[in-house]
Amino acid sequence: MTMYLSSKGAVPIATMPFPYATNALKKLNRESPERIEEIKALTEHIAKLEAEGPDNSRAVLGDNQPPAEAKTGFDRLEDRAKDINASAPKISGREAIDAHVSDLLTEAVNWADGAAIENDGQAAEVGKLHRSLQEAGELVKDNATAEKKPHSDAVAAIQAWQNGYVAKGLKGTPDGSLTKAIAATGRLSAAWLTKQEEARQAREKAAADAALAAAKEAIALREEAKETTDLAVMDRSEDALAGAEALLREAKGVAKEKVRVDAGAGFRAVTLRTIYHAERIDDPASWGLAYGHYKQNPEFMAEFHALIQRWADRDAKIEAHRLRGVPGFKFREEKVAA
Repeated sequence: MTMYLSSKGAVPIATMPFPYATNALKKLNRESPERIEEIKALTEHIAKLEAEGPDNSRAVLGDNQPPAEAKTGFDRLEDRAKDINASAPKISGREAIDAHVSDLLTEAVNWADGAAIENDGQAAEVGKLHRSLQEAGELVKDNATAEKKPHSDAVAAIQAWQNGYVAKGLKGTPDGSLTKAIAATGRLSAAWLTKQEEARQAREKAAADAALAAAKEAIALREEAKETTDLAVMDRSEDALAGAEALLREAKGVAKEKVRVDAGAGFRAVTLRTIYHAERIDDPASWGLAYGHYKQNPEFMAEFHALIQRWADRDAKIEAHRLRGVPGFKFREEKVAA
């Protein structure tokens, strides 16, 4: 059985899955064309897998390889790349990066198979692969940033244009010209409407006072009419009651009036609206009192716990804070490759 001499060790070619075999063949053709027997065995193995159908070639679990026709420039692009274990590979563009990452991931599958590192040589190879994977991650990020830049610049230009007009309450960004003009004209309208509302309230009070006085007079005349034999007194009682009822209806009508400014055809009238703001009482106990009020709310407590967790995670990164400790938390140590 012909073996493929990988960086991890000898691998039976007949057992190699399609993506691993194809990448190994490409690597040998690029870098070690003198390994004729391995190249021949890999070529025959790949042909056998392709002949057996897609279940044994492309459709391999975890295989992210694009179809062969999508890699027409692969060899030419890879010729300009360094070995997958070299540092800072000179690769750009999605196609070249995809091919490079595919090689790395295949190699990672070869090494990360559940078996532990057994010697210094293997440790060195895995270390190189680890760094190459990290560099590949940076390649992907850099390429994505480069591809996004024209779009990001366009979005930033649109946002700047928008903010120039309608920004409101943004940190480090002045309010937009329309925002300020809307606020100024709104204050003008609110002052006028407030004045009209005060006048309406005065008319409402006057109408209510008049209705009350008329009602009192009507009640007195009605009591008198119950014992009088004078028809005129009885008539005055009825007239007074009717007048009191009319004044009461007038007072109710004034109470229902809404002050408004007609903004013209096609525009909604400008009216007064009441809004409310929460202002903390200037008392050191106010925060505690508010917490006692909100702690029964699960949504509030979830946000509160997330805030504490962020602060504890921050303290975990600082030695002095770890030594001081955080009540309710313990700091767990984990060793990772760096």
